[in-house]
Amino acid sequence: MSNPGLSKLSNQLIYFKQKHFTGQIIIKGSSQTVWKIHFCLGRLVWADGGTHPFRSWKRLTDKYCPKIDWYRTDIDFSSKSDGGDYHALKALLERKLVGREQAIELVKTRAREILFDLLQLENKQQLRVTQKEASTSSFLTSGSQMSISLVNIEQVLDEASQAWLIWQQKGLAKWSPNLAPVLRKQGRMREKVSSIVYQNFVRLLDGQRTLRDLSSRMGKDVRQLTSSLIPYIQQDLLDIIEVEDLPAPRNSKKFPTTKEIKDSSKPLIACVDDSPQVCKVLEQIITKHGYRCITIQEPLQALPSLIKANPNLIFLDIGMPIVNGYEICTQIRRVGKLKHIPIVFLTGNDGIIDRVRAKVSGADAFVPKPIEIDKITNVVNKYIAHKSLEDSQLSAKPNLVT
Repeated sequence: MSNPGLSKLSNQLIYFKQKHFTGQIIIKGSSQTVWKIHFCLGRLVWADGGTHPFRSWKRLTDKYCPKIDWYRTDIDFSSKSDGGDYHALKALLERKLVGREQAIELVKTRAREILFDLLQLENKQQLRVTQKEASTSSFLTSGSQMSISLVNIEQVLDEASQAWLIWQQKGLAKWSPNLAPVLRKQGRMREKVSSIVYQNFVRLLDGQRTLRDLSSRMGKDVRQLTSSLIPYIQQDLLDIIEVEDLPAPRNSKKFPTTKEIKDSSKPLIACVDDSPQVCKVLEQIITKHGYRCITIQEPLQALPSLIKANPNLIFLDIGMPIVNGYEICTQIRRVGKLKHIPIVFLTGNDGIIDRVRAKVSGADAFVPKPIEIDKITNVVNKYIAHKSLEDSQLSAKPNLVT
């Protein structure tokens, strides 16, 4: 019997618990996004899918599996098989890269995130719920016999429902925690907040990190964080935008070694930014266009890494902690072999004063954040593709000096 105080989805999930259901519950909205909730005898085993499955994975592995380098792990998080990412978690457990208690908390946190998103979506549109039943024996022989935890669905559902209720009470119902805040009017924002807050905004609110990403990075409750940003959104100083999921991590063996960098004849482009997301987006754009890419996320390691790599073009973030982009740019220009390498600043702050500082420090151009493919492509064409063409034309001309 359904509970009239619960949502339709909540009643459906509780029904599957009461029926001791084994198999998958597949949930779809009006878009192509799919969520799957895996049950064994009415207990939740795993939840996956949704808007940003890999962003969620990275947040959770950063929190519960700090030994993992997300971008270099050889564990396959991208398996398309049913429950493939659950098997990735099992692999982490088998290798002792995560403890069992941490793994259980990861399962619960992932389920809460997904249930929250579904409850929020259900508030706007009708959800389609279908089931794919399996026998208990087939479930146990599918590789799930090493179940990390059989979770009480009612417990995590109640926690997600409470989180959604508080989200509504705070006036946040129309904003998803999967959206990313980005600075709109830097000049006006600078006048509204302290210098430290402004610099943090420039560094963090780049349109590449979702509210959940920021909450995890800052160690701050996502509801508190979002509430603190809403006044700036209402004043049109911040925008809040949709952002793509992170790419699946690649096998570490596929990453270029120093030897491969030296041996390759393709131009090398360096990206210096403390944001892993920004580095990954740039790397995708650059490698897709046939160039090599080296990413540097530690500002203090930027100069020695650049000297060693000797790139053909450098993308450099301005708003980094400890050492900012202006200081790194000035240091680069003091190195003989890097002195004439094009440097392009990445920034969410494109005012006149910033352009003057950039010119003084030795930068060649600006690219605003959030990162846009066309703007990055145009810069690469200007400083690498066109220069390569000019060099080849010059080398073809006869030497006029006798």
